[in-house]
Amino acid sequence: MHIPTLLAKKRDGEILSKKELSWFIEHLSEIPNEQIGAFLMACQINGLNPDETYHLTTSMLESGESLPLNPAAVDKHSTGGVGDKMSIILAPALRACGATVPMLAGRGLAHTGGTIDKLESIPGFNTGLSIEAMKMNPCFISRQTDEIAPADSILYAIRDVTATVPCIGLITASILSKKAAEGIHSLVLDVKYGRAAFMKHSEKARELAVSMVQVGTQLGINVTAQLTQMDHPLGNWLGNSHEIYESIQCLKGMGPKDTMELVYAQGNALGFDLEEVITNGTALAEFREMLIRQGVETSVADQLLHDPWSVLPKGPQQYVLNAEQNGNIADIDALTVGQVLCEAGAGRSQQGQEIDHGIGIHLHKKVSDYVEQGEPIMTLDADYGFDVHLLQRLKDTIKISDYQVKDGSRVLEIITIENCS
Repeated sequence: MHIPTLLAKKRDGEILSKKELSWFIEHLSEIPNEQIGAFLMACQINGLNPDETYHLTTSMLESGESLPLNPAAVDKHSTGGVGDKMSIILAPALRACGATVPMLAGRGLAHTGGTIDKLESIPGFNTGLSIEAMKMNPCFISRQTDEIAPADSILYAIRDVTATVPCIGLITASILSKKAAEGIHSLVLDVKYGRAAFMKHSEKARELAVSMVQVGTQLGINVTAQLTQMDHPLGNWLGNSHEIYESIQCLKGMGPKDTMELVYAQGNALGFDLEEVITNGTALAEFREMLIRQGVETSVADQLLHDPWSVLPKGPQQYVLNAEQNGNIADIDALTVGQVLCEAGAGRSQQGQEIDHGIGIHLHKKVSDYVEQGEPIMTLDADYGFDVHLLQRLKDTIKISDYQVKDGSRVLEIITIENCS
């Protein structure tokens, strides 16, 4: 097949066939990066229609190995936000309900935290399971292997440097080629919108959700998407080890309202009532078993559940931001909070960058809470001599008002194949 002809066809807004897309992905490792970049830019400018998106997804899926299909297997995926720790809570809770949970997760980039980075706060936790180990494991959270959807790794690396990450069709194919490779029966998608989300507006988030529900259904997966708000941080603890701490609190039934709302909503979307397994302790027990299966020493796992901060890293210096007036918390800007944490070392601005798992924030107050002058609003755990300019930026994220701001449900809409027109 003549690559320039294929590129010109997509450049001019024509529809690529299944044969053309399959050939392109099959020969991806032989195609120069500049031609791959041209293909991606043509997709970004002209879009991919539903058939193209489906064929691209299946071609990427077939570029590697897959786990066996399992009617008991379920998973979730989030488009990312600040304080989003749902995967760490959901995986063991779903397993406690009898589900198989083969969860492939990623690292954080820019202001959004990554599940893999959070789990690597735990001494000994192996996030790099082989595909053979995955097949033997009833509940795991691991990073993607080279064997699963290798075409996605090539495309994503080039998308990241060619300004083609936002393309709805490319996002859909990237996510669902990996999720389909898990052999799952059901999938819940948390598609976030707002200041600290990848999609800033709910309309664009809905477009992505509809695309993923439609393609996922074509792949034989029962898919539900939830549009959720990401203007304010999720939960009370932000950062890598800090979110492991809060995940354990959630599994003990002591999680914050906004976090537990999404945990239960995502469980319900997969057909499970998670409240009972969290209340009776079986979800926490499954988390312990998952830790041990993925390399954590039994004594360390037990100590982590009993006294998390005796195991987890934590910045040695605490910087407390207090309220300067009486009033109601009207806003805490999640985007700026996430950016400050990233710049402080809790996240990365480029792939491969080392991070500090102990840097994080404890929110003492949330949006709509009343605060008195001098009361702590947030505490930053970091190194000594922290940059005062970053502290000021954190302080500037907080807005206090005489009027109470209503902080309602985070879930805007639930999308299934029945209502995704």
